[in-house]
Amino acid sequence: MQTGLFHTRLHVTTALLGAPVLTLDLLVNTPQKKVSGVARVFKSTYPPVNFFANVWGTYSQLHLHPSTEGHIILTLAGNPSGPTSQIAETFHLQGILGLDWASGFASYKYCYQGNWQDVQHATVSQASIPHPEPVPHHPIPLYAVAVQHAQASGDLAQLKAVVLQGEQQLASSDALRSALQQLNAEITRLEAR
Repeated sequence: MQTGLFHTRLHVTTALLGAPVLTLDLLVNTPQKKVSGVARVFKSTYPPVNFFANVWGTYSQLHLHPSTEGHIILTLAGNPSGPTSQIAETFHLQGILGLDWASGFASYKYCYQGNWQDVQHATVSQASIPHPEPVPHHPIPLYAVAVQHAQASGDLAQLKAVVLQGEQQLASSDALRSALQQLNAEITRLEAR
């Protein structure tokens, strides 16, 4: 079992075709045995469901026998605004999971459009948590606004001053040097008019 503070994502589903799928994104605080996060229920068949709630709760470890691995008993409640709001709870879950938080069973209910929906004996499985893709770095001209303003106004002297200032401050960067060359070409084109 993990200790400390960790994130887990769980899918809670039944084998029924078109049944709702519950996704729990949970932050588990093992020292305090508390859990918080979000619950999303999605169902694409008629009537479609797109339910969201902030959730909170507790868990305890259950060892039926010292030689057995044990289980986690998870209890969650939720609503759209969190535990300190005065909004009535719209979500409840009771589940039993393995100590690895990767599998188990749960029953839950949620209130969607004024009606409570019950899902009994659903299977819990751990969902993969995608790592964010690295954002490619693209050089951004630092003087773009000044250049655009000078171009729009047709003030050639102002455009030259902006390009000269950019050259002085950023002459060491190859990518920016290329951008400055393009701006110089634009100045030459404007002068030719």
